[in-house]
Amino acid sequence: MLETRIRNLLLEARDYARKQGLNAEFSFHRERSSLIRLGNSAIALSTAEELSRLDVSVQEGRRVGSWTLTADITSFDQLREALNRAAENCRNSLEKDYEPIFGAVEEPVDDTTGFDPRLETISPVAKSELCARVIKALKPRGTYDFSGSWSTGATEMYYLTTANDHEAYRKLTDGRLVLVLKDQVKKWELAVEKTQKRAGEFTAEEIIQEFEALLPIYEKNPGYKTEIGNQRVLFGPQAIAQLVSLCVWGGFFGRAYEEGRAFTSRNRFGDKIFSEMVTLIDDPTNPDVFGMPFDFNGKRRRPFPLVKNGIFTNVTYDSQTAAKYGKQPTGHDLNNWDLVFGTGTGPADLKSAMELAGNALYIPHLHYVHLPDPTRGIFTGSSRFNALLIRDGRPVAPLFSSRITDSIPNVFNNVVAVAARSVAQNESSTYERRAPEAQSVPAWLLCDQVRISDVADSF
Repeated sequence: MLETRIRNLLLEARDYARKQGLNAEFSFHRERSSLIRLGNSAIALSTAEELSRLDVSVQEGRRVGSWTLTADITSFDQLREALNRAAENCRNSLEKDYEPIFGAVEEPVDDTTGFDPRLETISPVAKSELCARVIKALKPRGTYDFSGSWSTGATEMYYLTTANDHEAYRKLTDGRLVLVLKDQVKKWELAVEKTQKRAGEFTAEEIIQEFEALLPIYEKNPGYKTEIGNQRVLFGPQAIAQLVSLCVWGGFFGRAYEEGRAFTSRNRFGDKIFSEMVTLIDDPTNPDVFGMPFDFNGKRRRPFPLVKNGIFTNVTYDSQTAAKYGKQPTGHDLNNWDLVFGTGTGPADLKSAMELAGNALYIPHLHYVHLPDPTRGIFTGSSRFNALLIRDGRPVAPLFSSRITDSIPNVFNNVVAVAARSVAQNESSTYERRAPEAQSVPAWLLCDQVRISDVADSF
């Protein structure tokens, strides 16, 4: 549970709000973050920070007011002032055109299963030493330069309201390493990404091996410029996670669905919208994800299917959207979901996947992604790291930068095969509040008729 001193102060503030006749919600967030950034094969930046934030909101009828305290909580006077300011903002706010749903913790939550003190306190020195071993092993082999970043930290989230006496608390650690090798003459780039829930989940030797598996193809073969048009594409984990994020953003937010702005707005639950090999679930119980157990309206989060074997099953409703459209909240008053793309029956390893693909483009990463037309699910994104040309089931050349502009429904309706093995793909942002987020995605996804809209003459 949350540190006793702060918890007691927040409980006192809740009791005070009740005595004042206020409907109040308290959402506490504390993070301990550490980041190193690499440039020119050396540490370019090393930072560490500890931040505490408290969001207080007060609701009266159709009026809601809030106040945020960005500081360590040291006294009840701080909390009383924050509560009074939120109450004042509530009194002076405009009425909403719907009756807001006041937050209430459905059931007590005290979750520290995802916390590892060793990962929370891993030092910048330990990070630099691991990266240095990789760089020293590979840099002398070519005209190589290394860049990247490694973020680790711990996050605490605590939520309570005047609606009842339940409390919801969660503490976890997470880490993400992205290491990029670039040939300074030929300009191609290779990347290795690692997701951490605990310390010691990967070694320098494992990272070196991943680079070594790709280096011969890039070193010994000229870049390949593919053709514009529909092609078979073998997607890797990062690209799949990008597709899933775009899919959910463009098709499964309740507000967009109700307003006709989602590509699913023309559909009804039970319609077949994707290949039967596509299953999408927001599932906090999946072992690959970070598993957020509650949302910040107090709802207990459980597996929530969006698409099951290609069948449109649900859209998500945060409490405001649910109130506006007369729906039930679905546990999505939060930013960090636990998305899962279901595995299939294809081989687990990438080598076998390439053999299955035959002739295809291997695009493991999508960059500069955008959703220019959510109503049709139109997205665009470019290949970058580790992209390959596959011929007769073998990787034969690095791929020049190639842009995909297609629709989510087209890509997910032309699935050929899905890997039987899942991997964790870290999608956490290092900006704003620390909000660990990982997706569980297949190790690869093979699709036909993917639209290549533009190709470059270089990497």
